[in-house]
Parts: sequence; C-alpha cells; structure tokens
Amino acid sequence: MIQIIATLTDCNYILNMRGKVMINNIKKEQCTGCKMCSDVCPVDAITYPLDKEGFWYPDVDYSKCIKCQNCIKSCPSLTKIDFKKNKPEVYSGWINNTDIRLKSTSGGMYYAMASYFINSGGYIVGSRYTGNYKGAKHIYSNTIEGLNQVMGSKYFQSDAKGIYLTVKKLLEEGKKVLFCGTPCQGGALQSFLKKDYNNLVIADFICRGVNSPMVFKSYMEELENEYNSEIEFVHLKNKKNGWTSLATLVKFKNGSEYYKDKNNDLWVKGFIKGNLYMRPSCHNCKYKELPRIADITIGDFWGIQGADSKDMFNGISVIMVNSEKGKSLITSIKDSITLEEQSLESAIKGNPCILTSAQEGTERNRFFKLLEKYPFTTAVQMCFTDK
Repeated sequence: MIQIIATLTDCNYILNMRGKVMINNIKKEQCTGCKMCSDVCPVDAITYPLDKEGFWYPDVDYSKCIKCQNCIKSCPSLTKIDFKKNKPEVYSGWINNTDIRLKSTSGGMYYAMASYFINSGGYIVGSRYTGNYKGAKHIYSNTIEGLNQVMGSKYFQSDAKGIYLTVKKLLEEGKKVLFCGTPCQGGALQSFLKKDYNNLVIADFICRGVNSPMVFKSYMEELENEYNSEIEFVHLKNKKNGWTSLATLVKFKNGSEYYKDKNNDLWVKGFIKGNLYMRPSCHNCKYKELPRIADITIGDFWGIQGADSKDMFNGISVIMVNSEKGKSLITSIKDSITLEEQSLESAIKGNPCILTSAQEGTERNRFFKLLEKYPFTTAVQMCFTDK
C-alpha cells in the first residue's frame, strides 16, 4: 500500500474550509504542472491557463467545485508519499540493436523495456510530440508505431492531463502498463492510484528540469521563419556526431535541415548553461532523493570511466533498479541488452541532478522580459553577452 500523508506546513494555507480555497492556491514553486488534479476532480472543475512564462497552473471553477478537496489531498507536492522502493542497484548498459541505440538519445534502454511490454501484450505510456512538433503530450499505445512516436528526449514539459485516468482504467482491466515520465509525473500517478498494482511498472529518468513549452514553441517558430518551411521532424540529442555532442536536428518539409551541437544550439545552451526557462518548481525539486519514486530510473551515464570510443559515440545508459518489479523487468529483457554493474557514487558523480536541483539562472527573469520583445535566439544571446 502506498501511504499518502498530508504535510500540514504545506497545506495549512490551502486547507481552510471557511474560504473558497482549493488547488489553485498552490505556490508556483511547489506546483510541478503534473495536471493530475484535474483527473482526480469528480466534477471537471479544474483547467490550466498559462502564465506569462508559458507554464500551466490549476484554476478552479467555483461554480462547479463541490469542495471535496480531492485536488489538495492527492497533490504530490502537498503530501508526503511513501513509495516503498529500495536503494538502487546501478548499471551501465545499452540495447544490443545498434540501429535502435543510435536512434535513441542515450543507450536505448527505454526501447528495450517498452518493446518487451508491447510484445507481451501490454501498454506503454509516454510523451510524444504534437503533430506540429511545437508541443508534447502523454499518450498510451500497444504498438511499435506508438513506441517510435514516444522515443526521444523532449527537453520541455509534456501535457499529462487525462493520462492518469487512462492508466487506471487499463490497470483495472488487467492490462500490463509501463508508464514513463518525469519523477514528478510518476509521483503524481502513484498518488492518483492510491495503491500499488502488480501489473504497473513506473519508469522515470534523471531529470534536470522541464522547460517552458511556450519557449520551445517560440524556438521552433523562429526556425520555421528562418528556413521558410514547416517542421517535419525534430530530434534532440541527435547522434550524427556522437552521443556526447548533444546535437539538435530539425528537418523541414522543404528539404532543409538545421543541425547544431551543444556548443552552438541556443536552446541547449540556454537550458544547460543558462538555466533560463525551467519551471520554478524544478529549482527546488522534492524528487532529488533516494530511494527513487519509480521502479526503474534511466538516463545518460555521463562521466562513465573506462568506456571505449565506440560506446561513447553510440550512447551509454545509466540504469537504476529501484524495486523488485524493476528487477524483474530487467531480467526479462536481459537477452536484448548489455549491462555492467556500477556504483551509485559513479552515477551521481556524472549526474549530480540525481540528488541536486538546478539553480535558477541569474538571467532567468531577464530572459522572459526579453522574449516579450525579441525572438528566442536574440533573447538567449543577450542573456549571455549583455552583462
């Protein structure tokens, strides 16, 4: 059983039955934007308008609200959840299929897990780009075609509204489900379900933070204007020049291509070096702790020692096995992957964001003010040069 305990220090200003106070009173530095509160609302009273930075926050229609307070009681940012996970077993590894590995953004471990679920008659849940590649939304699928749509890093927040209800329905029908999302989305799912399901495996990833969907949209629209064409395909962390290049590839319908590595692409620079457009809650993330909230955690094994040049080019995953369900899944796919046991310390050394939140960029507030007047690239460049 998952234990969910209200933390009164966080909830006290909200849990005031004398006034009309619900989840819309949550502080911005607490709200992760998981959108679970709308799925738990029995009267569909919660919507998500965007603020000036392009992040969504809950808004309650009090003409519908019945003051059941499900939204507050279930919110993972306002509760302490005991996820009953273990200290992780840590591995480096990759999928043995080289073509899939190169198309993946690290070592292809997600594809190995997800394809196993699909081939076993189960479902996967993950984030895919919207049709115009200017947004992302969580979907469910039981096909390899759906898996191909979910593959790849997005580097900005995915809309998960409705997916918690969908997952619960699939689980209640006896379907096996592999859910993949940010740690806060995984926490939201567990809080929504209120209990453990044997047919559910939750995978999260080592998350540095989610960026503003509005800012990503601005970036894509600027590229469309520059190349005078609509976008056909986006691949962040493209491996044309290897795993560590962190390159961005954008293909356009007129045949043109945009390709720049981490040193030249301003989206990556603004995110990794500037911390310019992450969600406020990401700078004080409550999921930077062990044990993890997911059954399995995956990511890039940055800083790995002793790897040969071929593997450094193709991509190496870090795998943190956090529960017996996670261990069982890894055992089930052992013939399709290569694993080597590693220390937790080596994983943390290359990925400090396992335990540490990214600090708010010194130019973050200025960036959003500049974005009101200038194109995305100009705003980023000014934040790095006009000091």
